[in-house]
Amino acid sequence: MEENEEQVSTPATGDATAKYLLQYILSARGICHENALILALMRLETDASRFNGKWSTQQWIDKLNGCINAINVKLNLLGYKIIRINHGIGRNAVALRNKQNLGPFEENTEIGGHGNSFTDSQPMILPESNRFFVYINLASTEETKLATRFNQNEIEFIKWAIEQFMINGEAVIEDMASDTSVIVREINRILVAATDDSNFTKWRKFSTFTVGSTALLQFEGLTATEIEDLLLRLCEYKWFYRTKEGKFGIDLRCIAELEEYLTSMYNLNTCQNCHKLAIQGVRCGNESCRKEDEETGESSPPQIWHVDCFKHYITHVSKNCDRCGSLLITEGVYVL
Repeated sequence: MEENEEQVSTPATGDATAKYLLQYILSARGICHENALILALMRLETDASRFNGKWSTQQWIDKLNGCINAINVKLNLLGYKIIRINHGIGRNAVALRNKQNLGPFEENTEIGGHGNSFTDSQPMILPESNRFFVYINLASTEETKLATRFNQNEIEFIKWAIEQFMINGEAVIEDMASDTSVIVREINRILVAATDDSNFTKWRKFSTFTVGSTALLQFEGLTATEIEDLLLRLCEYKWFYRTKEGKFGIDLRCIAELEEYLTSMYNLNTCQNCHKLAIQGVRCGNESCRKEDEETGESSPPQIWHVDCFKHYITHVSKNCDRCGSLLITEGVYVL
């Protein structure tokens, strides 16, 4: 009878740590939350008998950033890069999701071993973070980036679907937004803190860069079955995401890969605070905020903020829109 040998993790040293972290990111479809990578790094350090139980959370973050920078030095020669991108829904909403996804892993991960002593170890509390690390292609155009995984008809559908998302996002719906939305709940929490009024009047306007599956099935270049299969793959690749209501929207990986293309192609406004593409968060709801271009006569979208950027703005900068001067406490629009 053959005995099964217990597999032991190979100790990670130097370049090996960076290599394993890169493999981890690629195995997760090229996008990982910061806390997931910190946990992976801690495991690698444990296997290499280098785990330091006295390190603070910030020291682990710094070490992770150092590893990512080292990876990028080599990836740059190949036309690739791992970038850091913040999720527009904010730290609290992302943290809530991560507690559901990473909670059991954190509890069951024994950081240590190999004879290390942990009597002086500090309890590790991972930070609330909306930061993700995304593996992107620097050299390709938006067309060739898609061509690596999709055929021509599928590429045409993806471009058409993105256009539908952008068109839908321009419309402002005058109605109450669903309280089940994590974005709505988080923005309302921010407004309560900013006004010190738990009975403040909730906004009756929202917009969304999502489109229902029925509308997406209207694309003529593919059958309904082919479109459904493609949408599933796009969600797996983290290019699109699906809501509980069955609507689809652009996910972080698509934003990371195509941000420049999206902002230029569809005349999207970037976040007032961080100047990155924002398709979830808060938009100024005053019509006078739509700035008109003197040359073309076309109006640009109103001012917009990511959730955390909005919190910073109304808490530390102003409660009035910096473009049109309207009071954001009453003139805001949820962007879902």
